[in-house]
Amino acid sequence: MSRRIVLLLALISLAVLGTAASPWTLPGGGLSAELTQHVREKYGLDLTVRGRSTFAVLPIPRVKFEDVTLQFPDQALKAEGGTLRGELRLLPLLLGRIELSDFDLTDSRITASLQALQSVKWAEVLKDRTRETYARRLIINKSTLRWTDLKEANLDQINLVIRWADVAEPLTLSGSALWRDEVIALEQASVFPDLLVSDRISPFALTLSTHSARVTAEGEAQLGATPRITGESTVKAKSVRDFTRWSGVDLPFGPLLRSVSLAGEFSMDRRRLSWPAVSVTLGDDKLEGTVGVRFDTERPVITGTLAADTLNLSDLFAPFSQARTSSGAWSEENIDLTRTTGTDLDLRLSAASASLGRLSLDDMAASVLVQPGRIEASIGRAGFQDGSLKGRLSLVKQDGQVEFKSQGTFAGVKIAPFLAAVGEPRWITGLASGQFSFEGLGKNPADVIREAQGRSAIEVVDGEIVGIALDDALRRVDKRPLLASLNWKGGRTPFNKAQAQILVKDGVGEIAEAHLKGPTVQAALQGQVLLVDRTISLTANVSPAGAPASQSPALVFNVIGDWDNVAVSPQVRSLIERSGAAKPLFPSERVPADEQRPQAVAQ
Repeated sequence: MSRRIVLLLALISLAVLGTAASPWTLPGGGLSAELTQHVREKYGLDLTVRGRSTFAVLPIPRVKFEDVTLQFPDQALKAEGGTLRGELRLLPLLLGRIELSDFDLTDSRITASLQALQSVKWAEVLKDRTRETYARRLIINKSTLRWTDLKEANLDQINLVIRWADVAEPLTLSGSALWRDEVIALEQASVFPDLLVSDRISPFALTLSTHSARVTAEGEAQLGATPRITGESTVKAKSVRDFTRWSGVDLPFGPLLRSVSLAGEFSMDRRRLSWPAVSVTLGDDKLEGTVGVRFDTERPVITGTLAADTLNLSDLFAPFSQARTSSGAWSEENIDLTRTTGTDLDLRLSAASASLGRLSLDDMAASVLVQPGRIEASIGRAGFQDGSLKGRLSLVKQDGQVEFKSQGTFAGVKIAPFLAAVGEPRWITGLASGQFSFEGLGKNPADVIREAQGRSAIEVVDGEIVGIALDDALRRVDKRPLLASLNWKGGRTPFNKAQAQILVKDGVGEIAEAHLKGPTVQAALQGQVLLVDRTISLTANVSPAGAPASQSPALVFNVIGDWDNVAVSPQVRSLIERSGAAKPLFPSERVPADEQRPQAVAQ
């Protein structure tokens, strides 16, 4: 064969290959009509092509349709605009039939209705794949999804691969999308659709992640009249605070919590999602128990019973520490319970050791109840500074204001370590017992304090006043009253019992009764505690033990100042009156208003 013939054949072959590899633009009607019929018969979808149709043979037979519309009946699912690409099966093509092996939908606007999708007869759509061939893969690129009845689930920038090659293999999904301007990654999802639609049990797997949370689950699923899912799952949130802020899902105490994870076997039906044996990690703490979510109520209700060796609840009490501003005044910022009470919660907690801010509790049993605009927390029992503590706290939203209530009892508490734990000096020792109740109503902490009402009673036994020896002060004041004011600090005053009762009304605490009795001294306290200004103004009358109540006190102390800077000092007038030389300067008898005081007194 001559060179010219070989060259000619080569050129003809290249021309044929080039023609086969190049896409051909086809007139509307023929190819699109064939594909429309194929899609309707195999998948129950209506296809409309408004733009160009192109066809290419090499390297793989393929078609492309521009400006297409794909939709299920009854507007359950509709994809408008964009480009549909598909790979054709070679053997059916040689026999004159159009069958797609792959779909690729790009730049499409997808609209869906959850209610309509639930009413689709999926058993008919998903025909027996053992007798029919279907497309192996559907790829969706750069598309959007808008729900007609699920507005909060709208997605942008969808990139999704759906693959189902054979009935013996599961349908798998993977991809990503933008939700609330953040990427959600569907790392894997798999299920057997033909088993599900025939009311049989299908294995499933799911891994879903966002910037702040990750969910993995695998197990078995069954639909039908009583759908049910069982298996093992792990839910992790790097920051519940960030997740609730981004997602808009209002979880109980969501704005206050940091990292949380939950792992264990679970089951789910129409009414409830439950973990009968679950491990919960809250920050650095590990909890074990049960957790459930009920769906058959007006709002979802989270229930649980959890126990831990150590438990740090300081984050939950952070708002109370923020009730004061950096300057020390009560905050004027409104109290908002909306986000914190977004989902109902009924939780039982127990811990061998628990932390509430600066306080530490042992063998604690507590409960938390959250309802719309309401938070209730109670401690049924707790060991506290070698004693015991019980208490209850509630916050309830009422007509734009918040009602605050608290009450509690304590017994056998070592008061000195308690003062040190809350950052106060150890000015008193002994074992303290008592009770308290406090309530207030307002839009902000300052209003609550201004409207505060309540009462408290405390008794301390077998203790000491640290920083002053009152028995020494009494001896000094008898000998040299005027010099006693210069040297009274130091030492300790032991006592058998100290008790006080305080009545609070409109933010002012009045000392109703306060006494101290020791082996050598006794004292009585009177005055006010101003909650609004955070100041105290008290007078302590000190006398020798056993002195009659009608007798004037031997020594009087003024206790004044703000709560963080209390000043204690002897009352100078009482010292001067005890001085023989200075006593004439203070007549004991009061001169009537209509009589003139003598200018001088001779003795």
